[in-house]
Amino acid sequence: MKQEKIKKLADKLNITLDEENRAILTLKVTDNANFLSPFYFEKPVISNDVAEYLKLNKRLLLWKIGLTIHIKSNVITDKEKELYAKAIKEYFKTSIIYDTRKKKTNYILSTILFLIGILVFAFMFLLDYLFADSLGLWKEVIDVIAWVFIWEAIDIAFIERLEHSNQVKMANNIIESKIVFSKLDDN
Repeated sequence: MKQEKIKKLADKLNITLDEENRAILTLKVTDNANFLSPFYFEKPVISNDVAEYLKLNKRLLLWKIGLTIHIKSNVITDKEKELYAKAIKEYFKTSIIYDTRKKKTNYILSTILFLIGILVFAFMFLLDYLFADSLGLWKEVIDVIAWVFIWEAIDIAFIERLEHSNQVKMANNIIESKIVFSKLDDN
């Protein structure tokens, strides 16, 4: 993308860019007691509060050129900086694994629901063949049930898949992000 188009799009979306045209996500940390999850074992992971704050900035996280996470704090030591950067990336690596598994599970579930819908339609046609016009309202009920199964299959296969794809894109952007620490201004 040309430089002026990038700047114009960033202005339109109210995104601040760094010198590499990466979107800047600023995180102010005045108390780092809850920055890390207390439940991590081998690999450090951020707390859910920090993760939710990061996830709220979707327009920044989906910026195609990349992301810079700027953490401003006077309470984070030099030793903790590396730990916190690693924790952010580990959380979202785990998130990608979860979303990938969820996509596979959803694919299987949507296939099963679609097949159930087809079987219900087949059952309806069989009943219609065997009992002709004596089904009455039950034919419509069975028809609606079949369409509900098929609609759920389509919803899971396409709509939820798109949502999980966006979450994977956001997580990848955070994993590949540049994390910068600086001191908070006393203003």
